[in-house]
Amino acid sequence: MDLRQLRYFCQVVESGSFSKAADILHVAQPALSQHVRRMEDELGVALLHRTPHGVTTTEAGDRLLRHAKRIISEFSELPDQVRGALVAPRGEVRFGMPATIGELLAVPLIEAAKERYPEVRIRIVEAMSGYVLGWLRRGDLDLAILYGTSDPGGLASHHGLSEEIRLFASSSIPQEPSLNGDVARLSALGTLPVIIPGRGHGLRELVEEAILERGKAFVPAIEIDSYTQIKRLVARGLGYGILPHMAIDREVETGVFRMWRFEEPRITRRLYLTYSTERPLLTAPRAIGQLAWEILRNLVAEGLWIGELSDDEQDPRLYP
Repeated sequence: MDLRQLRYFCQVVESGSFSKAADILHVAQPALSQHVRRMEDELGVALLHRTPHGVTTTEAGDRLLRHAKRIISEFSELPDQVRGALVAPRGEVRFGMPATIGELLAVPLIEAAKERYPEVRIRIVEAMSGYVLGWLRRGDLDLAILYGTSDPGGLASHHGLSEEIRLFASSSIPQEPSLNGDVARLSALGTLPVIIPGRGHGLRELVEEAILERGKAFVPAIEIDSYTQIKRLVARGLGYGILPHMAIDREVETGVFRMWRFEEPRITRRLYLTYSTERPLLTAPRAIGQLAWEILRNLVAEGLWIGELSDDEQDPRLYP
């Protein structure tokens, strides 16, 4: 098996058929099919499901595809790795993050990268932290910004900031007796109609963990994963929402919402710049990871992101 065969295999999978891949690669279709057959014979497993409508990977083919993409990417960057800082970073960087982070970080990151590293192309992938983490572990992403993970094995994680979680409601609803001033106790959640993301969402798990540690029960009135929809439901007076301070700051300032901070305990969540330690982090991802770190901290310093910065020892120092 050689690098050319790996490239051929990746193109066949990406194209979904031998004929389309042959056109792109300018290789005769029978020769392309023969290359893949030789790979299957060498490995002793089927790599593709062949149907009249095209091809898809088998389980073994999917594993090969992940490794082949990494090998091809590392090989293409080998000259730049050897030259080191003598050449500018280039290539594609796949960066995963939850949509709520992407709303603040994605545009300034892409703008800054186009100016500082014009030969780097960033692909932003947005999803809930659990999905992003899975793709990062699988090698489908180079970098991610995530809220904490309970299983950090195989990952490098640099704590960027901490966000405080707040309870909030429409300013038009009457004052609830269980809420005192601008402070809310966790015990109050047992008597309020709470709107919160569903199970599996990092914010929900954080709140439930804090409640369970105090032996309390918690049954939300409404479960919905979208921050935007939670705020719309709260604005209509259908319940009390729980979201990070930054997500509701604008509405609080304009008087649409009022909010309460949690005490006993204070609820915060940490945000991390994360990447795998099980494969090399190439030059372009290193440069973009360091740039994302700088922008993240600038957003907090400028008051555009409400959070508490970590100390400078957390700086990943990925790129000069």
